[in-house]
Amino acid sequence: MPAELLPLAVATAASPLPLLMLLVVLLTPQAVLNGLAFAVGWTGALLVVGTVAVVVVGTGAALDQHRGAIAALEALVGLALLYLAVRQWNSRPRIGREAVVPGWLRMADRCTPWGALGMGAVLVVGNPKNLALTVAAAGAVARASPAPADALRALLLFAAVGSAGVAVPLVLRIALGTRAVGTLSTWRRWLAAHGTPGACALLAVVGGLFVVRAVTG
Repeated sequence: MPAELLPLAVATAASPLPLLMLLVVLLTPQAVLNGLAFAVGWTGALLVVGTVAVVVVGTGAALDQHRGAIAALEALVGLALLYLAVRQWNSRPRIGREAVVPGWLRMADRCTPWGALGMGAVLVVGNPKNLALTVAAAGAVARASPAPADALRALLLFAAVGSAGVAVPLVLRIALGTRAVGTLSTWRRWLAAHGTPGACALLAVVGGLFVVRAVTG
């Protein structure tokens, strides 16, 4: 795995939104089946988006030809992530006020396996932060792995590490069964109440890295 790929994979794994969604899914009647479907959708989308991005960006000489455009795109993505961090921070629940439950979270509470599969994929494709992290990871793979086989192995490692966050509660639910419900419910409440600061910090750090790399690269 290229050195710059690891922090992107860790940031993807630490994303609070898919973890919160999965914790809701794991409290549904078909908890294990829904959770497995969600994990497949999430991991599969990471791999598919990363592969498509590598194919589009190209490797080696083709990548060098577009270096200026790629740097400009990275700068725009970084600024967009910084903007999202500030926006989420300003809209966070204030102390003493109960957080409003988003509509998508209520939808996850009533999902089916197919719905969970779709939600896992949408959280990669439709979420700006997760999409930006995946595309950035594809860029790192393209720069470091000109051979298709090496690029595929790097993307598989990225998808595996990036899925570690959703794997932990899923494995816990499978291993302990209904005994894990109390722990998962506690995690869900804590993440819903305190996940915004962590998400904002993650967005700011990743956005800043994008901007710095675009300026210095």
